[in-house]
Amino acid sequence: MEIKLHSRDLLLRALEPDDLPYFMRVENDPQLWSVCDTRIPFSRFTLERVLEARVPDFFADRQLRLVICLREGGESVGFVDLFDFSPLHRRAGIGVVIYPADHRGKGYADQAMELALGYAFSAFNLHQVWAEVPCSNEPSKALFDRLGFTLSGIFHQWLLCAGQYTDVNVYQLTAEDFLSRREPTQP
Repeated sequence: MEIKLHSRDLLLRALEPDDLPYFMRVENDPQLWSVCDTRIPFSRFTLERVLEARVPDFFADRQLRLVICLREGGESVGFVDLFDFSPLHRRAGIGVVIYPADHRGKGYADQAMELALGYAFSAFNLHQVWAEVPCSNEPSKALFDRLGFTLSGIFHQWLLCAGQYTDVNVYQLTAEDFLSRREPTQP
C-alpha cells in the first residue's frame, strides 16, 4: 500500500517548533481535558521541552503526534496521535482532535484518520489499532463506526468527568479489515 499523508483537503505532518502556540491552545483547553489524563495547564516552558525532547522514531518513542493541516493555506486544524505502541504485538492506540470547534463537522476527522490509519498499517506494519471513546461522545462514536472499527467492549465508570464517572467504548480495527474496505477483491 502506498504511504500517503495528504487528502483532498488535508495533509498530515510532523510537529515543528513553530507549532508551539497552537500546541499550547489545544493542550490547555479545559474542554478537551475530559478525554485525557490531565487537569492542569501546561506552561510554555514545559511544552517547549516536550517539542525538543520528541524522538523522531516511533519505535523508540512509542508514540507519534501528527499535525492536521489544511492543504490550502496550511492552517493547523488538529492532531492525530498514535500512542502506547507495542512493537511486540504490533498495535497502537489512536486518537484525533479537531480544533478549534468551528473546524468540526467538515469531514476533517474522517480524512485525517483515513490517512493516519493507512500510514500506521503501511509504514509501521501494525496489525491493529484501538481507541477509547467516552460513551457520551456521539460524534466520535459515529466516526469510529464510519471508519470500520469494531466495538470490542465497554470500560464501565472509566473516566471521571465533572464529578461523574462515565463509561468508555473500546474500538479496534485490524489492518486486514482496514485494507479490505479499500482494495477490491480479485476474482
